[in-house]
Amino acid sequence: MQGILAALLLRPAQNVSAASLTAAMWSDPPVSAHANVRTFVTKLRRFLGDVEPGLNERLITVQRGYRLGVSVGETDLGQSTELWNAGRAAMTRADFSAAVDALQGASALWTGVPGQGVAAEGWLSHRFAMLREQRFALAEDLAAARIARGDGLPAIAGLPEIVGANPAREKAAALMLVACYRSGNLPAALGIFVAARTTLRREFGVEPGSWLQVLHRAALNRDDALLLSEQLLVRLSRDGEPRLSTVKAA
Repeated sequence: MQGILAALLLRPAQNVSAASLTAAMWSDPPVSAHANVRTFVTKLRRFLGDVEPGLNERLITVQRGYRLGVSVGETDLGQSTELWNAGRAAMTRADFSAAVDALQGASALWTGVPGQGVAAEGWLSHRFAMLREQRFALAEDLAAARIARGDGLPAIAGLPEIVGANPAREKAAALMLVACYRSGNLPAALGIFVAARTTLRREFGVEPGSWLQVLHRAALNRDDALLLSEQLLVRLSRDGEPRLSTVKAA
């Protein structure tokens, strides 16, 4: 039942076919899949009615499927995305305090691990994986805003865990490098690059991306014009890859 609810919430106010719900739950559907979906929907209606009288009326049957009558703005994901966009817009105009406020609000709407406890083997499991990546990206953007605001090393709390679990996320490593450099800990900044390079070589057989190497060279050269640039963090927040022509201080 949780999987059906999740699949419908991810397509709010849209007609979702029974075939799509089946594909959400199973990569190799059993013979009873369609009957199971009907049973789950019946249980879901009962559950919604118990949560709030009349709430079950939002789940309606349409031709060959179902629709959950909720708007994007009524979901945590929709509200978080709206705040995230507001935070990125604030970063672009260098209003870092507003960016932190918006991005912290967006982060607060994420609780637990997306998909935790939901049995799903079809497209829903892949969507949950994408949501986990989205949560990491939001954490990186919040860290960038906090570094730009001058929060120091507390700004990168949580990023080491992201890098440890996702060694290919070089943006998080870059933010850690910048935060350590700005806090005056050059050895730690250089050590972050070395650790990232070692992990990428071991896990994927590749070198760090060119932009992470640029930040490493900047740290070696004590290039304050780059590493203390507000536009560097704006660029990191936007797309993760600083372009030297746009981030050099005037």
